[in-house]
Amino acid sequence: MSLDDEVLKFFPDDVPAEPSPNLKAMRVRDLLRMATGNQTEAPILTQDEPWTRAFLAHPVPFKPGTHFLYNSPATYMLSAIVQKVTGMTVLDYLKPRLFEPLGIDNPSWVASPQGISAGAYGLSLRTEDIARFGQLYLQKGKWKGKQLVPVGVDRKRPPQGRPQMALRQIAIGIRDTVINSGVPGTTLIGATGLSVSIA
Repeated sequence: MSLDDEVLKFFPDDVPAEPSPNLKAMRVRDLLRMATGNQTEAPILTQDEPWTRAFLAHPVPFKPGTHFLYNSPATYMLSAIVQKVTGMTVLDYLKPRLFEPLGIDNPSWVASPQGISAGAYGLSLRTEDIARFGQLYLQKGKWKGKQLVPVGVDRKRPPQGRPQMALRQIAIGIRDTVINSGVPGTTLIGATGLSVSIA
């Protein structure tokens, strides 16, 4: 798998009958950067059809890579791609590679009706587990002498020159919004007001 792989190649059964040129141009990299070309988030939370199909049917009016939109369904698509490539949910993939080395016991993740980890939300951890992610960030992805996350994976900026926001990929399939307010440090913002401030 490559960041330059076309998103459609992973979901041949869910591709619209006549995909737009922008949808055809969407790459894995665009999902990671929340630069899919969507103007609004796809309404994927449905029981009627696979969430991947709902995402791919949603209009893509902008050229992928040129338009930033906070896009939780894009993260779901990353989760679905990880599951297609590895045969495991993102949760199962990350347990031995990230959660267990960090000492995180019994994480759980909300899943779609198709059994794919939601990706953008629904990861349940204890407060001390969240703090471990902050410490991992401070240690540049290293934990107890072992590099769990490659150095530099958090240095990508979204398109359209949004200097106050950057996307930090903690691991494939996990993405947090980071807001830099001009004050030295970083804040990871999670659901229901959860935040981890790193100075």
